[in-house]
Amino acid sequence: MSSANPETYSRDVVRSARVESILDFASPSRPLYFRSGDREIVGIGEHARWVASGPQRFATLGRMWNDAVAMAPPAMRPYLHAFGSGSFDPNGEAFLIFPRVTLIRRGREMTTVTAGALDSASETVRRPIGPVPVVEWPHIDSVYRDRVRTALGRLDSDFGKVVVARAITGHVVTPGDERAPLAKLSSGYPDCHVFAVEGLWGASPETLVRVNDRRVETRVLAGSAARGHDPRSDANAATLLANSAKDRDEHEYAMQSVLTALAPKCRSIVGASTPFTLRLSNVWHLASDIEGVLRTRTSVLDIIDSLHPTAAVAGVPSDRALATIADIEAIPRGRYAGPVGWVDGTGNGEWAIALRCAQWRETDIVAHAGAGIIVGSDPESEYDETELKFRPIREALTR
Repeated sequence: MSSANPETYSRDVVRSARVESILDFASPSRPLYFRSGDREIVGIGEHARWVASGPQRFATLGRMWNDAVAMAPPAMRPYLHAFGSGSFDPNGEAFLIFPRVTLIRRGREMTTVTAGALDSASETVRRPIGPVPVVEWPHIDSVYRDRVRTALGRLDSDFGKVVVARAITGHVVTPGDERAPLAKLSSGYPDCHVFAVEGLWGASPETLVRVNDRRVETRVLAGSAARGHDPRSDANAATLLANSAKDRDEHEYAMQSVLTALAPKCRSIVGASTPFTLRLSNVWHLASDIEGVLRTRTSVLDIIDSLHPTAAVAGVPSDRALATIADIEAIPRGRYAGPVGWVDGTGNGEWAIALRCAQWRETDIVAHAGAGIIVGSDPESEYDETELKFRPIREALTR
C-alpha cells in the first residue's frame, strides 16, 4: 500500500480547455479510463494506491481516501478523483488508484488536475489512437449447459435464483492500442459505462450506484432477449421480454435485493413497480431505475459493500448463490461482475458492475458472461444469452 505525500498537494493545477474527447490522452497500454454520458475521466500515472480486502473493503478504502483528501486544500477536493475496482468475491480485494494527473471532461469542458511533480511533460500529450489488438478466440465445446442443469437441480423454495457465468479465452496474436476497443465501445454503446482499470475493460449497461451530494441512483438489469432482425421482429422481441413471467421473476429478485440494501441508508427511495425494456445495440434488457435521498451526506464508497453482489449478478439468497457459483463455475470470475468506477474528493462518484468486459493478461485475454437461472430456465436459451453478451467484446476487437 502506498500513501499520498501531503506536501505534493500544493503543486496541484486546474485548467480548462474546449475538447470533444480525452481518450487520446490515456495510455495506449493499460489505460485508466471511465466514461458515462457526457463525463469522461482519464488517469495518468499513479500518485497513490490503496488496497483493502474483506466484506467492508470499500468502506475501508473510503477511510483511506478521506485521509488523503483531508490533506488537500478544500477548494481542490471536488477535483480530486480516484479510480477503483474490486473482485466479484466480496471477501476478495479491492483497490483505489489516485493518478498523478487526472483529466475530467464534462461536455466540451476539460479540467486537468495534477498531484505532485510530473516525471515528464509528455505524460499529458495527446496520442493518436492506433489499431486494435488482434485476438483469436479458439473454439472449445462448452460445458455451460451442464452447469446450468446442475444449478437448476439446486434451486428450491428457499433458493430462487443463481447467476451462472462462463468464460472464453482468446490469444493475443498482435498487440495493439488498448484504447481502440474503448473508442469502439463508446461509439457502439453510448448509454453504457465504458471503463478500463488495470487491464479490465468493457461497456457495462448496469449502474451499481451513483452518488451526487445526497442523491443516490442505481439501475437494475435482469432479464434479456436478443434484438430482432427488423423493426417488426425487434418490437416483438421487446414485447415478449416485457411479458415473460420467467424474466419478470428474475428481475424482481434483483430489484428487491437493491431496495433492501439501500432503504436503511435513505430517507426516501423510489423504484418503479414495472420494469421498462432497455434497448442496447445487441440485446434488450428488463431495467428498473431506483432513486433515493440519503439520510446523511455519505460517500459512494460507504454504499458499495451493502449493494454488492446484487441478485442480478449473484442470486438469491446471496450466500447460497455465492457458494454455488464457487462450486460449479470452472474459471474464477476475478473482477468480472465486481464494482468498477470512480470517487471524487467530496465522496461523489459513479460505480458500474463490470459486465460486458474482458481482462487483458500477458499474452491472452479472458472474458466472462453469465445468465440468471431460476426455475423454468432452459440451458440452451441461457447459453444463447451468454453468446449475446460476449458480442460487444468480440466486436470491439474486430479491425
